Amino acid sequence: MHAPPAEHARPHRAAARAGRLITVEGIDGVGKTTHAELLAAHLREQGLVVAELREPGGTPLGERLRVLIKEGVVASAIAELLLFCASRAELVNVKLKPLLHVGEWVVLDRFTESTLAYQGALTELDEETIEAVCRAATGGIVPDLTFWLDLDPAKATNRRYPLAQEFRAGGGSAVSDAIEGRDVRYFTRVRELYERLRARDPQRIVRVDAAGTIEETAAALRALIDERMMEWDRG
Repeated sequence: MHAPPAEHARPHRAAARAGRLITVEGIDGVGKTTHAELLAAHLREQGLVVAELREPGGTPLGERLRVLIKEGVVASAIAELLLFCASRAELVNVKLKPLLHVGEWVVLDRFTESTLAYQGALTELDEETIEAVCRAATGGIVPDLTFWLDLDPAKATNRRYPLAQEFRAGGGSAVSDAIEGRDVRYFTRVRELYERLRARDPQRIVRVDAAGTIEETAAALRALIDERMMEWDRG
């Protein structure tokens, strides 16, 4: 199935399509940021106005909280959950709602599924608590489509730290992010929770194998978003 030629499709798409929220999820090292950027570029080629945002971040408050989280100054699971959701609440109200209201599309690097998987994998908080805080932070916003980039945690670790062995051999550390520095067992739990989330909402959350090259994964994402856009156009 092929999309119509861009020169015919662009005016219709820009004029007729409402704003959509597309999120990109996955454990650290799968290439979320790269593929969010490539996906946004592909959507712009279709004549859409697209904003790129990230979590935590995207607002002055969010960027400050991002630094604190990455520095590892948070000592408890509940505090970490609240910081992530404080950043999200600000992003939703300052950026997401206004952008979607005027019909822009948003490609967001991480959203609620990240919190459900990452904070759930800490095993210190019950699922009900995490979900309740997330609902409060999003104000009811649910992505139109979520791409879950899936990769074996050990392979993802090697992608994040290709020179990790050399760093450790020299007495140093390749870890610059407190969460990225968690062990493979933790990321295995995160991956398992992503799979559970996908099973609960398979129409919205689409698994994408991220084991291939950047171009292979990007091509898969382009095909999937083009197919979904045609479904949305058909109503």
